[in-house]
Amino acid sequence: MVYLSGLVACVVNHGLANTVSNLGLILQTMLIYLSPFAAGFLLCGTYRNIFRRTSFPDLVRVCMALAFAVTVIMLLRIFLHADNVLFAIRLRDLILLSLLAVTTICGMRVGVKTLYDLYLRYTTSGGAYGYSERQLIDLEMADLLDRNPIEVDMDEIRAKLSGRRILVTGAAGSIGSELALQLASLRPQRLILIDQAESPLHNLRLELERLYPKTDCVYIVADICNGPRMERIFASESPEIVFHAAAYKHVPLMEENPVESVTNNVGGTRLIADLAVSYKVEKFILVSTDKAVNPTNVMGCTKRICEMYCQSLSSNRPDGCRFITTRFGNVLGSQGSVIPTFRSQIRRGGPVMVTHPDIIRYFMLIPEACALVLEAAILGKGGEIFAFDMGKPVKIVELVRRMIALSGRFDVKIEYCGLRPGEKLYEELLTEKEQVIPSSHPKIKIAKVEPSDKRRVSAQVNELLATAHTFNAIATVRSMKRMVPEYISNNSPYSALDPSPSGPQPSLEVSPTTTDIYHNKPEIQPIA
Repeated sequence: MVYLSGLVACVVNHGLANTVSNLGLILQTMLIYLSPFAAGFLLCGTYRNIFRRTSFPDLVRVCMALAFAVTVIMLLRIFLHADNVLFAIRLRDLILLSLLAVTTICGMRVGVKTLYDLYLRYTTSGGAYGYSERQLIDLEMADLLDRNPIEVDMDEIRAKLSGRRILVTGAAGSIGSELALQLASLRPQRLILIDQAESPLHNLRLELERLYPKTDCVYIVADICNGPRMERIFASESPEIVFHAAAYKHVPLMEENPVESVTNNVGGTRLIADLAVSYKVEKFILVSTDKAVNPTNVMGCTKRICEMYCQSLSSNRPDGCRFITTRFGNVLGSQGSVIPTFRSQIRRGGPVMVTHPDIIRYFMLIPEACALVLEAAILGKGGEIFAFDMGKPVKIVELVRRMIALSGRFDVKIEYCGLRPGEKLYEELLTEKEQVIPSSHPKIKIAKVEPSDKRRVSAQVNELLATAHTFNAIATVRSMKRMVPEYISNNSPYSALDPSPSGPQPSLEVSPTTTDIYHNKPEIQPIA
């Protein structure tokens, strides 16, 4: 294309007759001058990506390669007097050549990508993207997050975790499955993977058997709230390290199902944590969330209660279990997260539904989050809360615009649907009361907090779970608010349970179920 562009530039600038009369010399000159262009394409790496995955950075690299070649040719003309032996290529010839070349090269790439996208859009379910999930995550990392990937020293982690018996709850989830894959690469003595989701656990098994066939893995389909089953697993497997990633996580759904959120998240965590103490587990790593900080929803509050309970159990004795909490925000591509949802809406042609024009979130890749969890596991001494530095928060509407541009479907519209129940505009990783100290990893901060009183927290958790087992949603949420005073509901029916500066604490005359609250909307009556 560069060669043909040079011939066209000569015809335009020198005339057809002059070009034909000097055709032999022009062809020879253009053939020699192809070398700087080839060197430019090589240096700028324009060959690295296939056409159907062309993005804006690829087009920039083409322009840089052409600019490099033009600069080299001009230097050859000025300092080596190349015009004395070759056809006199002037600067305006090179400029026209570059314009024609960048148009044809980029046009071809965009054309191929467009045709490929159209083919996928109308012949497959992949839509305009047409990539696998992992390919999309890698692609979106570069184009959606304005920062470098987070890295950890896996050799140090391997030295600490190799040859250990490690248990992972929620192993089939987004975080749990990536944790399992990274742990399997560290050559543990035995990897015990627990999840109640049969098909995802089966898929994880197939992947681990393919990638790490020599790793001794145990796959257990079980509910973490099943006490006798969990105790039998701890007794038979004797895990040394526990990664607790099992939890209900979807904010709107848990807002409508607070009883189930409490029984699973709090009840399950209490059970696994108590077993870790009883069976002398060395370390218990709780996977928490930034939504536990000043929670505005049921899910976030349950995770904060889990943090409090685990902190209250942490021991500094050599034979005691050390409890470590890790907090991070949203992860790209996790099950049910906004990125796959937006991607699906773009594939359908829109509109893309954004809750609020000003909403922002922290994002990181699933492998990044899990690598930092492993790093925190070897750094933790017990009782700490590790908060991950995820860079600058991302404005969701800007992220959506970049995804639309990445897909090539510029006709997709964005609509605002309002904040969902329990949702807030921005998330926090630390409270004002939590003092931050640095760790040995620049991306991990340690929040030093006063340890929770074991007896008090245990009594509160027992009361909360007893209330939840009555299936009274209002009473359950009220009990949560007593336990976590900073839990202030946002855009939720439970806002009526929050203390008012001008009135008494509200209560209910009846005991509605969650379905009643959200669909029949009973009035919450304050106590007279």
